[in-house]
Order: sequence, then structure tokens, then C-alpha cells
Amino acid sequence: MQKLKCQSCGGPIEVENQFVRAVTCIYCGASYVVSGGSDLSPNGKGVKLADYPSRLSIGARGKIQGRDFHVIGRVRYTYDSGFWEEWQIGWDDNTPPAWLEQDEGYWTLYTKMRLRGEVVSFDSIKVGQKATINNLSVFIAEKRTAKLFGTEGQFAMVMPVQGQFGYATGSADGKIVSVNFWQDEIELSQGEEIEPNDIELTT
Repeated sequence: MQKLKCQSCGGPIEVENQFVRAVTCIYCGASYVVSGGSDLSPNGKGVKLADYPSRLSIGARGKIQGRDFHVIGRVRYTYDSGFWEEWQIGWDDNTPPAWLEQDEGYWTLYTKMRLRGEVVSFDSIKVGQKATINNLSVFIAEKRTAKLFGTEGQFAMVMPVQGQFGYATGSADGKIVSVNFWQDEIELSQGEEIEPNDIELTT
């Protein structure tokens, strides 16, 4: 675990593992890019998140479908009808982190997919129709624009501090497919819905 110091308030920041690419200071909310060296590169000042009722919190540990995990980060997104949260979870077997989405009482576990094929443009995607995404024919169930409201903890990607992004979700081959159209990157994930009792917390 790499130990660094916040350049804004001087608080300690401990980088969880080699997969972490961005961190948010728990004391002042300053965001940084993890460069791999002994310093942190500023990524702007985010919003310190207020808590609302959830089973999860930073540092919580447990099992998901029998697999050991711990929570390393939390991000909140807002859109025209409300907000949702996603938790970055680290696996105790040291495989790449995953995302656990919490939205209106439903839980979805997402893992990142490699882009190996074409992804249609955000503007051309239409709800209720199929779109070709990474060589998959995805039936689109939702399409919106959102923005990052705030972050807490550590992440396996650099989170955009400002600006809106487009996202779409749908299904293909019995799996949930989610695509985020960031300003400089397309992020593709595959997910599966999990039941609340699939998440067993130990701390």
C-alpha cells in the first residue's frame, strides 16, 4: 500500500493497490490522479458527499456471491430525474476492481469490458431499438445524460470532475451492457443483477 499526502490539506492518503488511478481525499474532497510515482497530480476539487442510507460504506468488507470484497470508493451521479450511486469494490484475490451500482433499491455488479469492436455514437442510440456495441447487438432500455456530483475514496479510473456525459444501458445475450461516453474515452461494462442477500457484510 502506497502512502501519500494530500496537497490541499495535508491529510494522509493510502493508495490501495496497483489498479488505483484516482483518489479523493476523505478530509477535504480534493481529487488526484495517481501517476505511479511518489507524488499526486491534482485533478480538481470535487464535492464532499453527504451520507444517505445504504448498506455500504468506504472500508466495509464482506462477500458477494461467496467472493471476498472490500469497498474502496463511492461516486454519485445526478441526472434530470434524480441520482444514483456506484461503489468501487476491490476483490481480496487482487483481481481488477469492479463496480457495484445501487439505484432505486436494485443492485448491479459491473465489470469492465475491453473494446474490441465498433461502438455507435451516443447521438445515434435510440431507446427501444438495437445498437451495435463492441460486436454485440444491444437492446437499448435507457439513454440519458448525467454529470458527476461527487466522489469519495479510490478508483481504477480517472473520474471526470466537471461536465456532462452520455450513457446508455441495455441487454445482450442475457447480460446487462452499459456504455459511458466520457469526453475522452468510451467505457464499456457488462453487468448482472444481484439480490440483496447476495451481499454479505462482515464489517
